[in-house]
Amino acid sequence: MTGISKKGSCSAPAVLGDDADDAHRCELYVLHGTGKTLVARGTIFEATTFLHGMELTGDEVKVTIEEVIVPYALVPVPIDEVYIVAQAF
Repeated sequence: MTGISKKGSCSAPAVLGDDADDAHRCELYVLHGTGKTLVARGTIFEATTFLHGMELTGDEVKVTIEEVIVPYALVPVPIDEVYIVAQAF
C-alpha cells in the first residue's frame, strides 16, 4: 500500500499565519535495536503549535504522511484513530 495523499492532517481552512511557510519534506524512520527503517515520507510543519485540539510540546511537530513505505509500522506518537503508518495516510 503506497501512494500519494492529497489530504492534510485536518480539514480546517488555511488562515493568515498558517504553518505552510515553515513546511518541508521529511522521512519518518522507526528505530529498532541498533538500526532504523524508513517507513514513510511526508511533510513536516515545524511552526504548528496545536494539532487535533492538543498543544504540541517543544519536541513534537506536525507531520503529514504522503507516501507509505511500511504500512504496518507503529507511529511514534499514536492517537486513538492512528497507531500504524497506513492509518496516518
